[in-house]
Amino acid sequence: MITPNKVVPLSLSVLGQLPLVLEAGPDPILLVKLFEQVENKFESIDQFLLTLDVLFLLNRLTIDFDAEKVIYAA
Repeated sequence: MITPNKVVPLSLSVLGQLPLVLEAGPDPILLVKLFEQVENKFESIDQFLLTLDVLFLLNRLTIDFDAEKVIYAA
């Protein structure tokens, strides 16, 4: 779930999980390593990918698909 509501608390929504991915920065990190660091905090890989999408839309990170790295905004 993207946003919190009566059933989904903020901590389980994508908005509440944005800091979990941001805390792994600011140095570039392999996408696989990032997922390994935070996988126990997400219900599924889909939720992790949705979190990356939201951070990308907010210009907080980019993904270099050639190097398979997540690069945080300065």
